[in-house]
Amino acid sequence: MIDKHAEINELLNNIFKKVSLRELFEKRLYEIGISQTAAEKLLGVGHRPLNGLLDVTQKRVDYSTFKAVASFLNMSIEELIEIHIKLLESNFSNESTNSNKKKFIRENFDLAVLRKAGFIDSINDFDKIESKITSHLGLQSIFDYKKIAFSTAFWAGKPSFKNPVKTTTTRNFWLTSAKTFIEKIDNPYHYDRGNLIKFFPQIRWHSTNVEFGLFHIIKALFKLGITVIFKPRLSTLYLRGVTFSVNNKPCIVLTDYSGNYPTLYHCLIHELYHVLFDWEEIKTDSYHISEGTEDMVLLDEREVQADDFARRYLFSEEKMQEIEPYMRNESIVKEVADENNIHPSIIYIYNAYDKSSVDRLVWMRAKRYMPDIKKATHKIEIPWNDKRPLIEIVREKKMEIYN
Repeated sequence: MIDKHAEINELLNNIFKKVSLRELFEKRLYEIGISQTAAEKLLGVGHRPLNGLLDVTQKRVDYSTFKAVASFLNMSIEELIEIHIKLLESNFSNESTNSNKKKFIRENFDLAVLRKAGFIDSINDFDKIESKITSHLGLQSIFDYKKIAFSTAFWAGKPSFKNPVKTTTTRNFWLTSAKTFIEKIDNPYHYDRGNLIKFFPQIRWHSTNVEFGLFHIIKALFKLGITVIFKPRLSTLYLRGVTFSVNNKPCIVLTDYSGNYPTLYHCLIHELYHVLFDWEEIKTDSYHISEGTEDMVLLDEREVQADDFARRYLFSEEKMQEIEPYMRNESIVKEVADENNIHPSIIYIYNAYDKSSVDRLVWMRAKRYMPDIKKATHKIEIPWNDKRPLIEIVREKKMEIYN
């Protein structure tokens, strides 16, 4: 005797194992030896309604269609409806999840910016976008992505933001990526403020070595418990550097905001000022940022002090006043730069900054003396277009720099 309930359970189990109504229907066609067109005529069911039921693409199905198909499959209408509802829940649940993922990605990432940087190849392939982001940040799910929630000491430029929301999402991703990398580097050395003060006099002369100066500084600072990385900026992102805490140790992220070599050193000194004098506030997450009306980071008193400190450390305004009459004489500028243990481009860029309001050509002249920034950053850069998993990049950088 046939156990009807056992068959129903088996049928439902098969359905949940991805055996579809389509497969059941085609199996029945094979058993009888007719085509779907012939079955449609036999059942009096239209082609579109039948496919909508079998492929579970329609949420609403006419009762007469259920009745005809149920009879054809030798099951009750109630059984067929139950199976159809279960499949609907599964199909449209996945559809809803995919829709939510797309919405989440669009809201939290500027895809055009990421594609321009070479981080992603397409702004429409959301499966690949999700895979790239989760792999890069070490996430189980794209929904695990959280906006930056730790305090930062910014030194930002003054651009005109066309889209503040997009700028914020880009900044959040840039920071999250940098923080993730630093966490995986996991600096084992203890930070000691006294050792940083002792090392400080050595920093300036490294600027004279364009290709390896910054590389050697970063290696030395790492052993002082300070992790410094260089993360190329993303378009629409206007900030030069960030200081924050990971495992109660100072971390600095430099970027190529202006594309000028001297700016890297000015920014590094600026951020190290925060480490020396604002560290307790940064470490306890109480260092706040003043925001402008267009999402601009305004320079508060501490930012001004950090900026002034970097200027005085590298080449003060008093020294600039002394050399100003000789700025057109390259040999004198070089001689003064050598005396101060700095690269000549630092003098040229400070002069351009001081005189830009009265001399519209001063920046153009200064750029002639700027070294290629790529020469200084190629060994320390963490490029966006690197297709390798982040863990491989971290392993490589640990061997080359952070050891």
